[in-house]
Amino acid sequence: MLAYFWPKQHFGLLYQLVQRDIRQRYKGSWLGMGWSLITPLIMLSVYTFVFQFVFKARWPGAETGQGLEFALNLFAGLIFFTLFSDVMTRASSTITQQPNLVKKVVFPLHLLSWVVVLSALFQAVISLGILALGTLILRGEISVQFIYISLIILVFLPLLLGMAWGLAALGVYLPDTQHLTAMATAPLMFLSPVFYPVSMLPDWAQGWINLNPLTLIIEATRASALGTSWPSLENMLFYVLAALIVGVLGASGFQKLRKGFADVL
Repeated sequence: MLAYFWPKQHFGLLYQLVQRDIRQRYKGSWLGMGWSLITPLIMLSVYTFVFQFVFKARWPGAETGQGLEFALNLFAGLIFFTLFSDVMTRASSTITQQPNLVKKVVFPLHLLSWVVVLSALFQAVISLGILALGTLILRGEISVQFIYISLIILVFLPLLLGMAWGLAALGVYLPDTQHLTAMATAPLMFLSPVFYPVSMLPDWAQGWINLNPLTLIIEATRASALGTSWPSLENMLFYVLAALIVGVLGASGFQKLRKGFADVL
């Protein structure tokens, strides 16, 4: 089980697989991997223009900046939502798309979920760099707390891996898993605090939205990058525990179900 979370023996193989997956995303395009930098940069520029000059929107609780603050907060929320969405929509097909590897007994199939997570994380890290640059340009400074985002990623990682392993295993036996996951992920953007802070919701709704696996991550990201209020310590500790449980359950389920992959495929 430990090998699932710390694949030390396969670091070299994992690096090659992730590198190949990232390159395949941009294979054949003129700019290649340059799109991974240009896309979030254009997104932040568009958000800034629209919410600053068109909607003249104001982020709740922000005393200055108005549309600029709205754009930064929105972009910060979208980074981890996109990471989560990317992993969830790809996870269920990681095994079914590699039937040749399933029949190789010595191949560590659990690495395929790592590839999906790390490939999505690569784009998220670039977007975080754009967020830091945007914060510096629009605010004139970057919060020292920005470094805490690395800890947020570490907390999020076991949950992403656990769900990726679970969906990958289910995807072998239930082909509709990919479509169900895509259908569930679409409304999740509006059920997550991407376009609004949790504090804007009524008390009864805050309790429910905190059950969303993205809520604390998004709120903590804004606290680190933009200096908003941090989630309570109690909620943060509960989230760490829940993420570890999801990770262990996902790894256990994958380990048990992988015995029948070859028969199904």
